Amino acid sequence: LQGHRGKKMKTDIIATFLPGEVVDSLYASMGRCGLKVSNITLEPIAAMNAIIPHELRMLNLVLVDIGAGTSDIAISEGGSVVAYTMATVAGDEITEAIVQSCLVDFHMAEQMKFSLSEGAKSIHYEDILGFSYKISAADLKEKVQPAVENLCSEICGRILEINGKAPAAVFMVG
Repeated sequence: LQGHRGKKMKTDIIATFLPGEVVDSLYASMGRCGLKVSNITLEPIAAMNAIIPHELRMLNLVLVDIGAGTSDIAISEGGSVVAYTMATVAGDEITEAIVQSCLVDFHMAEQMKFSLSEGAKSIHYEDILGFSYKISAADLKEKVQPAVENLCSEICGRILEINGKAPAAVFMVG
């Protein structure tokens, strides 16, 4: 507002308060690297800025950043980010479904999930007892389907809860 005259100013602000430990550790990590923090933003908002061009944010769009433990959601409309929320389900639920159904450790389940996402037709793995197996991608997809449906349902529910309606489009990263 520098250089303008007036007696009143109005703005709409979205504020999210992070736990003090999170902010303190961010500043400590940056300090150890010899860097200075000039801005802090939430991951899905940063992802939206990187992925969705500003001129498209006039539309009611949703960006979902599926991480390991949480799925962060940012909603745009009218040219800016208007809402942000988080679903407490994410990629680890898929991994845990593989752990349970194939009797493998978490690391092996992550490798299997990666192979599935890379389009493998079949996946070779060793269970926690040391036995080797081969599973088709179709069979593995069937085993994780309930976890995938739960993830989708939770994300859709959170979007509808904060957006109040179905958006024009949903972009997913992660």
